[in-house]
Amino acid sequence: MEIALGILGQTAMLLHGKVDVKWAHPRSRQVLAALLTSPNQRFPVDAVVDWVWAEHENAPRGALATLHQNAVHLRQALQKSGIPARVGVGKNGCVVEIDEALVDHRLFSRLMARARELRDHGDHRRAQIEAQAAVRLWRDDPLADLPTQRADDWRAQWMRGHWLPANAFLIAELLAVGHGDVALGRLLELEHAHPLELGLAKLRLRALAATDRPDEVTEFYFAKRRQYLDVGELRAADELRAVHDEVISGDGGFPRQVVRIRAVDVEEPAGQQVWHVPPDCDGIEGRAELLAELDAFTSDSSGASRRGVVVVTGGPGVGKSTAVVRWVHWARRRFPHGAVLLDLRGDGQAASANSGEVVDTLLSLLDFPVGQVVNPVARAAKLSALLQRRPVLVVLDNVDSREQIAPLLGVLDACTVLVVSRWRLPSLAATVSPPVVTVPPLTEQDATALLDRRIGRRAREDRDGVAELVRVCQGNPLALTLVADRAAARTGLLLSTLAGQLRDADMLLDLGYEGDALQRSLRAAFTASYQVLGPGERRAFAVIGVHPGAEVTTEAVAAGDGRPLPAVRRSLDVLVAAHLLEHPSDLDRYRVHDLLHAYAASVAEQLADVAEVRCRLFDFHLQMAYEAHRLVFPYKPPPQLPATRTRPGAGFGSAALARQWVVREKNVLLEIAAAGGAESAYLPALFAELITEMGFYTDAVNCLTVAIRRVEEVLAEGGDSASQLRQVLGSHLNDLAVVLMHMGEEPRAEHHLRRALALAEADGFPLGRLVSTLNLARWHLRVGRAPEAAVLCRLALQLADELNEPSLCAAAAHRLANALVAAGGFEQEALDLYAEALEHLWESGDRTARLQIHTALGALLTDLGRLNEADEQCRRAAELTPACLNLPAVMKLNTVLARLRHQQGNARAALWYAHRAVELADRTRHATGQARALSTLAVILRDHGNREDARALWVQAAELYRGRARTRRAAEIEELVAELDASEPIIPAARDGERDTVAMLPPRLRRNR
Repeated sequence: MEIALGILGQTAMLLHGKVDVKWAHPRSRQVLAALLTSPNQRFPVDAVVDWVWAEHENAPRGALATLHQNAVHLRQALQKSGIPARVGVGKNGCVVEIDEALVDHRLFSRLMARARELRDHGDHRRAQIEAQAAVRLWRDDPLADLPTQRADDWRAQWMRGHWLPANAFLIAELLAVGHGDVALGRLLELEHAHPLELGLAKLRLRALAATDRPDEVTEFYFAKRRQYLDVGELRAADELRAVHDEVISGDGGFPRQVVRIRAVDVEEPAGQQVWHVPPDCDGIEGRAELLAELDAFTSDSSGASRRGVVVVTGGPGVGKSTAVVRWVHWARRRFPHGAVLLDLRGDGQAASANSGEVVDTLLSLLDFPVGQVVNPVARAAKLSALLQRRPVLVVLDNVDSREQIAPLLGVLDACTVLVVSRWRLPSLAATVSPPVVTVPPLTEQDATALLDRRIGRRAREDRDGVAELVRVCQGNPLALTLVADRAAARTGLLLSTLAGQLRDADMLLDLGYEGDALQRSLRAAFTASYQVLGPGERRAFAVIGVHPGAEVTTEAVAAGDGRPLPAVRRSLDVLVAAHLLEHPSDLDRYRVHDLLHAYAASVAEQLADVAEVRCRLFDFHLQMAYEAHRLVFPYKPPPQLPATRTRPGAGFGSAALARQWVVREKNVLLEIAAAGGAESAYLPALFAELITEMGFYTDAVNCLTVAIRRVEEVLAEGGDSASQLRQVLGSHLNDLAVVLMHMGEEPRAEHHLRRALALAEADGFPLGRLVSTLNLARWHLRVGRAPEAAVLCRLALQLADELNEPSLCAAAAHRLANALVAAGGFEQEALDLYAEALEHLWESGDRTARLQIHTALGALLTDLGRLNEADEQCRRAAELTPACLNLPAVMKLNTVLARLRHQQGNARAALWYAHRAVELADRTRHATGQARALSTLAVILRDHGNREDARALWVQAAELYRGRARTRRAAEIEELVAELDASEPIIPAARDGERDTVAMLPPRLRRNR
C-alpha cells in the first residue's frame, strides 16, 4: 500500500494518487493528526486535549468520552477506506497503531535517510531522486488543521529539523549533478520564507557560481552580509565571507555547473586523519530517528558539519554510547579530519577524567609531543590552535556534570562535540544552550527484532516466548542483550521458561553477573547511577521502591519519606535529571520504569525504617481516600476507618478534584488493598463506590474480593474488633453484589447479599439489615420477580422510617415504586412513591439519586402517554447530569429520552439519544442497560423502515437478557422479532414538508457476549 495518512498539510487520506481532506469530521481529523505525530506511541488523555483544543475553545468536560466518540468515527472511516490502522482510546491514553511507512512524515524521514546514504556512497543522481520524492510529500504547513500551541511547537521543530535540511540537501545534490538553474529556482522559493537561513545563503553563493553568474555572487554576498550585520549575526556574516572567499578563490573563474559541489565537501585535512573510536555496532535496532536527529543537529542546512555541542542523554542501560558509536561511523565522511571518543568515567566505576587528561589525550592523538609544553594552560591553548586547523568530531562519553567539561568548551570551540551523559545537564544550557537528544527505550517491535537477530532460529520458532521476554525487559537494550546472551548460552532452555524465571526481579537485575570483577548487569548499571546521588535523593528513590505503583505523586513520596514537601520535590527533580524518574505530564506525578522500580524496591529493603515508610504510605492513601469519599458523597455516612486511624483534614479543594484523584490513583489503591495487612481491608470501601459509578466494574470487583478475603482471614484469627470487622465484611459483600448486578452477574450477587443480610441480622445491625434488604429487592427485580421485590421494599421502607434517615427513606420509596411499575397495575401508587422519594431528597446533595428518580418518573409518564409531564421530568434529570458520575443513570436517561422523543414524533432527536444510550452502555458493560438501549433503538429503526438493523439489535438484546437469566424480557423481545419476520415491510410515512428528513444511521456498538 502507498502512503495512507498525511499530516504534512491538512490531515488527509492519500490513496491511489488522490488526496482527501474531508474524509471525516473536522474534530476527528484533528485528534488523528495529533496521534500521527508519534504513531504507535500512547498519548495521555490530557495531552491529546492540549493538542486538539485551542486556548480560546472550551475543552470538553468529559474528555475521555469525547475522544472515545471521535475514535469510533475514525475507526469507521479507516475501515471503510481499507487502511490498516487502529485508533485506541482508553483510561491509559490514546494511540494510533499503524505501519509507520504509511504516514507521510515518517516516510519523509526514511526517504531522506536513504538519500544521505546514497550521497555518502557517491551516487548523487539517485540521492537527488530520493530527496525529491521526500520533498514532494509536502502539501502545506504541517498539521494545518491544528491551531494549538503544541502543534505550533511541533511545526517549528519539524521545519527546522527536517524540512529545511532536506531542501538544502536536495539543492546540494542538484548542484552535484549539474542542475544549477533548478537549484537556484528552488533556493529563491525557500529564501522568501526563510530570509536569514545561513545554510541557504551559502548554497546560493555556490549555485550562482555553478551557473556562471560572477556579478550576482558578489552582489548577493554584500547584500546578505549586510543583513546579518544589521541583526547582530556576526558569526553568520563571518561564515558567509568564508564561503564567498572559497567560491572566488583560485584563478577567479566560475566554472559552469560545478559537479563536484556536495553538501559534505570540506577542505582536505592538512594531516593524517585521527580515528579513535570503538568498532562499529552493526545491526542496532530502532535507532533510525535518533541517528537522523544527530545528523540534523551536527550539520547545517547545506550538509556541512556544524561546530557546537550536542548533549545525548538517557537512563542507564538504554544504549546511549552504542547509538552514538553507530552514528559516528555512519557520519564519518562528514568529518575528514577524524573523530575521537573519550570515556570520562563519570559513571562512578572509577576516578573521573579531568579536563587536563582530555587535553593531553587529544594532543597525543594529533601527534603533538605533549612533554614539550609543561604549563597546562599552554597545552590547552596549543590544542585549541591545532583544532582550529584540523577540527575533529569529539565524543565525551560518561560525563557526570557540567563542571567536568566546562574547561573544555572553549578549547573545543572549533569542533563538533557530543556530550554523552546519564544526566540531563540542565546547567550546561546557561553557557552553550546545546540541543538535547534523549535516547528512549526500544519499542516492542524493535525489541522483538533485537531478540530475533541475536537468538536466531529459536526465537523465530517460539514467538510467544519472545513476546514474554520483550515484556519482561520493557525495552531496555541492556536487559534485552543480557537475556539474548543467556538464551544463546542455554540452548536447551525454552524461551517461555526463561521468561518465567526472569519474573523474579532479583534474577533479572543480576543477569549477566558471572563472578568477574567487571559486572555487566542491570543492577551494576543502575547502581552506578544510584551511588552518585545525595542522601536525600537516595532516600526518595527508596521510598518510590516501597510505593506499589509505577506512578507516584510528590505528596505520597513526602508522606513516606518524612521530609518536608519542598525538600522532597527537589530530590525528585534530581532523580528526573538522572533519568531514574520520569515527569511525563504537567501534573505533579512521576513515573518510574518497571526495571528501575524493581531495583528501587531492592534498595528500599536496606532502609532501617522500611516498615514505618510502608505504614506512612498506607496511612496517606487511606486518609486521602476517606476525604475523597466524604467530599463526593457528603450526604452519606462515611465508611468506617480502623480504630487506630484518625480522621484526616482537608486534602482536596473540591469534589471534582477528589474524583480526579481517585481515577488517577485507582491502580495504586488497588495494589495497596491487595498488598496491605489487616487494616487494608478498610480501604476498598472508601473508593469502590466511586469507581463503580464511573464504570470501572472489574476493578471494583477485584478490590472488594481481595478485601473480603482479607477480613475473613482476620476474623478467622479472632480479636477484639470482631464485631466491627463483621460490619465491614457486610458492607463489602453488599458493595460487591451491587457491582455484580451492574455486570449482569445476578447469581453471584444473590450469594453475597444473603451473606450480608445474615451478618447484619446476627449482629443486630439495623443499617446493614436495611441496605441488604434493599439490595435483595433490587436483585429480585432484576431477575423478573417484581412481587417479591415489592414485599422486600415495603419492609425496607418500614425499617428506614424507624431509623428516621431521609436518604434511606427516599431509596426505599424509589425501589418500591420501581417494583410496583414492573409488577403492573400500580402506576398511581408508584407515581406517589416517586414524589415521596423526591420530597425526602429535597435538601439532599445526592444528585445521582434525584436524577434516577426523575428518570423513572419520566419513563412511567411516557408509558402513560402524559408526554408533557414526562418531558418536564426528563428536563429536570438532564439538569443533574453534569454533576453525576453514575454512567448507568445517564445511560438510562438517554434511553428514556429516546422513547419520549420517538413518541413526540421527533425522529432525529430520538435516534441521537438512542445512539448515545448504546454508546454509554457499551462503555459501562451494564448488561441490562445494553439490552434496554438496543431494544429502544430497534423500535425507532423499525418504525422508520430500517427492519434489518432493528432485527439485528433485537436479537442481540434478547441474547443479553437471556444470558443474564432475564428470560421473560428475552421472550418478549423474541416475540417482537417473530412479529417483524411475519409482517410486511413497514413503509415510512411521507414527509409533511415541515419536518427534517431522518437519516437512518447504523448502530455504533460492539457485541458484548
